[in-house]
Formats: sequence, structure tokens, C-alpha cells
Amino acid sequence: MANKVQNVTKSRASYTKNHFAALRAFIQRVPAATIARLYFSEDEHGNEATPGWIESYLRRMQAELVDLALEHGSSVLADHLKASAKAHGSARLTAVTLKMVEQAALLAVAKPEASHGVGMWFKPLVARRLKDAGISTLAELVDFCNRRGGSWWRAVPRIGPGRVRHIVSWLRQNEALIGLHVAPDISLDDPFSAPDSELVTIDTDSSVLAPLERVRLPRLCSHLKKCVYISSFA
Repeated sequence: MANKVQNVTKSRASYTKNHFAALRAFIQRVPAATIARLYFSEDEHGNEATPGWIESYLRRMQAELVDLALEHGSSVLADHLKASAKAHGSARLTAVTLKMVEQAALLAVAKPEASHGVGMWFKPLVARRLKDAGISTLAELVDFCNRRGGSWWRAVPRIGPGRVRHIVSWLRQNEALIGLHVAPDISLDDPFSAPDSELVTIDTDSSVLAPLERVRLPRLCSHLKKCVYISSFA
């Protein structure tokens, strides 16, 4: 499965925000089949995660995070986890204690890289939409945005403005880690605007190609302006 990672205890295991969201759902007793659909993408062969694999994976992830929390967390949290493990055979987590464990286990969170697949960082539905548009990695996503400008998302079938705002915001927050810069006009605040310094003037003799939101038409000549003015009253 696309979100499958190495089994590394007490080290930098590659857990993403999708994994943590899946674990929170698991703690809240959401069915494994639902978790698979919401948080785990298909692998490169098109195979989907089975409920049995999901449950096994999340139990193992929970155990690894508890170990990290025992090592790096507060003494109060450690005592609570040890007492829970003694009473139940393994530490049981609630939504509150899971939050504490997550904070104590920050070393286990993966860092986004340009070569990472989009399915590693975005929900399966979003990842599928991006892949359908030929976007497989974070590097390809940034390049796609920059080439097409602020309206890039219109070339991705069935992806709405809300999801796009989240994608662009996340890319900006992680530019340093990904190592790629998102162009200034890649924003949905005004998807058809761009800074004056990046506008391209197009005239009848121009062969320059540019995204629509970066295009600036030449000023109307005085004769044309006069014609437009007269025709408006005709």
C-alpha cells in the first residue's frame, strides 16, 4: 500500500499525518475498512489495504509510538502508559492520551521530500485526482502548479477550491523541506491575478505563452477606444 512504511522502533519511522489520522480513527473504534478507504492509498500495483492489514499496522504503530513516548515523554505520561500496560497487557490510548503520545513522538514523523508520492501526504481521494492528471510526486505537483499558474487546479478533474487551498497552503509550509518553491501567484484568493512584475503583455505579434492569470493585454489605441465609446451608444 502507498502508505506502508518501514518497521523501525525507537527511531525515525516514516509516519505521515495520514497515519496519525488513521490511528486516531482506530482509537475511536472506526471500522478498519473505513480507515483504509479514508487514509490509505492503493500501492503502485493498484492493490488496496485490507482491513486485517490496517488493524495489524495501526496496532504496531501504536506500540512504537508508546515506546517513543516512554523514552521521550514526560514522567507523568510514562507512568500512565506503564500503568495502562500493566492493567491491560498493552497501553490503551484515549483521544487525549493519543494526543500526548503524538507530541512526545514527534521524532517519528516523516519529513516531506520532493520524490515522495502524493498519496503519502494527501488523502486517497485527492491523491487519485492528482494522479489522474499525471501528478505522482510532490515535485511534479509543484511543477504543475508553477507551469499553469493560479488556475492550475482547473486541469485536475473533480478537485474543488477547498481542497486546492489546503494543497497550496501545505506546499508553502513545507517548501524548505521539499526544496521547491511555489510561485507567488499560486493562490485562490484571486485565481486570475498575478503581481505586475510577472504579467506578460500579449499583442498581435507576440508568440509568448503564459497562463491566463499572467496575461496582460496591451492598452487600447485611442482610435479603438473611440470606436468602443461610439458603439456603446449606437
